[in-house]
Amino acid sequence: MKSHSILLLLGVAVMVSSGCSSVTTQFPLPRNPKPIDQGEFEGAWLADDKVLHVQFASNDVANIATLEWESNQFHIVHGEMIVTKGEENNFLSVRFQKEGVWMDAYYFLSYKLTDQGNLILWLPDPDSFEEMVDEKRLQGIIKKGKYSTNIVITNTPAELLKIINDSHNSELFEYKEPIVLKRLTKEN
Repeated sequence: MKSHSILLLLGVAVMVSSGCSSVTTQFPLPRNPKPIDQGEFEGAWLADDKVLHVQFASNDVANIATLEWESNQFHIVHGEMIVTKGEENNFLSVRFQKEGVWMDAYYFLSYKLTDQGNLILWLPDPDSFEEMVDEKRLQGIIKKGKYSTNIVITNTPAELLKIINDSHNSELFEYKEPIVLKRLTKEN
């Protein structure tokens, strides 16, 4: 059974509570050789009941922040995101901080920006990635818990991008369960 506790930082970062299945990679997907339109992402987004703020730093990495209510006070949840535009699909690599320490893995998602200004995200399908690792079509480590499976893909970022960007591998993402982020404000 899946449940995503906070499930995004930007509309993206994916903070997954223990007890949830996940797919991560050791390194972010490759950056684009061409500049991306950062204005497509910068600003405030609404994801469920969370407002996510996105702003690119001078190194072209997007900073993501939202507030969480915990122990009778607000806490800033901070993450970073790298945008990768593939030939077939587009992807985000996201990691976040927990208690001031960066996680040592990246979540990756497929995304699409709509004409209405919304950001649609699709998470990797853990069952499909587990099958690909079992069949040796991807390199990875599978960690099974009582109620969850966590898969860490160990291919190089370029190899992983080639596989997930291939239109023959569309089953790798949960396209039937999109996450929709609505734009609240756009940076000028």
